[in-house]
Amino acid sequence: MQLELRSAHVPGEGNERRPLAALCEDEPHVHGEWAWTIGERRVPCMGFWGADDVCLGQWWDELTGAVAALSDRQPYTLDSCEQGDPAFLFERTDASLHLSIVAGIGGGAPHPEWQNAEFAWDDLGAALRRFKHDLRQLLELKGPPTLPAEWKKRFSELV
Repeated sequence: MQLELRSAHVPGEGNERRPLAALCEDEPHVHGEWAWTIGERRVPCMGFWGADDVCLGQWWDELTGAVAALSDRQPYTLDSCEQGDPAFLFERTDASLHLSIVAGIGGGAPHPEWQNAEFAWDDLGAALRRFKHDLRQLLELKGPPTLPAEWKKRFSELV
């Protein structure tokens, strides 16, 4: 299992991709290409306007919540509730995790080929820590001098 941050931008009007320096309180969203692979397969349905338009803040928050729930062996569902988007169901069995792409509240269909994709529990925590480190470093290098409050809060978390 691998999570790889390949690009980041501030979304603008339509498909406009603005530089990270445009990040501000009025526009605190960071999107980008975040490739998640399990085995040899790339996890689909993560982006809003394609694979290079994943909401990185949402995935930061949701995977942080998933790790907390899964630590207690509770299943976790990430459902953006966007019209047409499926949901991501995480379930833990001892040292393994299973990811299923299931029907979303907003009407997204399940993906039959993405049911119970297995990967190691330890890999998720390590990959999430790397992603957080890489995104933080990128925002510190290319972002604005003052980060929006929601990013300051994320960066204050213990990783």
